Amino acid sequence: MNTKILIVDDEKDILDVLRDRLEQEFSEILIASNGSEAVRIVAQDRPNIVIMDINMPVLNGIEAKRMIRNSGLRIPIIFLSVRPKDELLDEMDENTIFMEKTVNFKELSSVINKQIMA
Repeated sequence: MNTKILIVDDEKDILDVLRDRLEQEFSEILIASNGSEAVRIVAQDRPNIVIMDINMPVLNGIEAKRMIRNSGLRIPIIFLSVRPKDELLDEMDENTIFMEKTVNFKELSSVINKQIMA
């Protein structure tokens, strides 16, 4: 299966690490540095899943998720954040997953695969 993943983070080092690790397992990795770019890429390229930071310039992850959902798309979104999960409960839906930013790549890969197969 051709899996297209969009990674969204304003920290280049994090983008690079995530891209390098995920490229080993998944076929296509797209990159955005803020929520505005993410919304545009989602509409244009239709990734299978989005991995997104919350605190970003221009448009934060929560606002970007709302715009994606308001467009009718229900693609899975994994929020990577240092914020406590209970601060984000209002933003969670059946297609939104929260993971700590100090991510375990085996766990992240497992979550991605589970969401893509759902």
